[in-house]
Amino acid sequence: MNILYIIGNGFDEAQGMNTSYPDFYKYLKTLPTNDNPLLGKLINSISDKNELWSDMEKGLGLFTKEIVNSEDFDTLYFDLSDKLQEYLKTEEDHFAPSEHSKKKFQKDIFSIRENLADSDKLRYDAFLNNIHMSASLKEVSVMTLNYTNTLEELFSVANRNFPLVYFSNYNILRKIIHIHGILDDTIILGVDNEDQIGNEDFKNNLKIKDYLIKRQSYESIKTTKHIICKNLIENANIIVLYGVSLGDTDKSWWRIIGDNLIKRNNLALIQYLYAPNTIPQTRKQKIAQLEREQQYNIMRKMDIDPSLFNESIKERLFFVVNSKAFIDK
Repeated sequence: MNILYIIGNGFDEAQGMNTSYPDFYKYLKTLPTNDNPLLGKLINSISDKNELWSDMEKGLGLFTKEIVNSEDFDTLYFDLSDKLQEYLKTEEDHFAPSEHSKKKFQKDIFSIRENLADSDKLRYDAFLNNIHMSASLKEVSVMTLNYTNTLEELFSVANRNFPLVYFSNYNILRKIIHIHGILDDTIILGVDNEDQIGNEDFKNNLKIKDYLIKRQSYESIKTTKHIICKNLIENANIIVLYGVSLGDTDKSWWRIIGDNLIKRNNLALIQYLYAPNTIPQTRKQKIAQLEREQQYNIMRKMDIDPSLFNESIKERLFFVVNSKAFIDK
């Protein structure tokens, strides 16, 4: 069984790291910007009330309306990128998981069925039975949107280009792909498409798009990560979303998943949701409402036509709410 995890910043936060957009924004506000007034204007234009990294990326795209030429954007872009690397590198250096945390993580990531609610386990079993798939052999790949090495630390994998890692005869780690790059190397920071660029002239500027449009950034740095990740999605039987907001600046990835949910009956989606204030332990009746809302959100974010969003797809959507999986606290 091919399992693909797609990991977002919520995962690093669950490990106790201060890697949220508001955390970085606070850091930016402490820095002098005399040598780059545009960075100061950008900081003032992106709100600290936004919660998501995609909000900052969208803000950067819209802020291009304030920029006259590509040279100024070049300076602003790499200044912001460097400061982001500096901040996250400090957080990464402080991350030192215990052996207990590593073992718990390595157990949790292969515990696909075990983390589901009781009734969802029955639905999950029926899904595997319908596609004639054994649950015993689990081959896991991870596509992370994060720049940090948190996953490598938890897997105890020192080399990012590792071969297969066998945690048992039936639990195999195949790949960890940092689709947006890694710290101390080129990172991709930007938007999904030209519509998210505020400056009309920049929408056709190849130099700007090399930096700002993610799909063009993959090509400009001559990576094949995006091709590998697309293949992983298209060959997955289970896709697990953890710590991702389905933000618009990664819209292309959500569309690919949506297309596969429509075309393939042998694909199920599991999303971890964390809403302890909305659904406390004593009010689990609210889970059904949350799941209905999230089904609609998936349909919308993945651009699935409402006429195609049928019971077949809904039966293959699973939600894990307020789970302690991947959290060692």
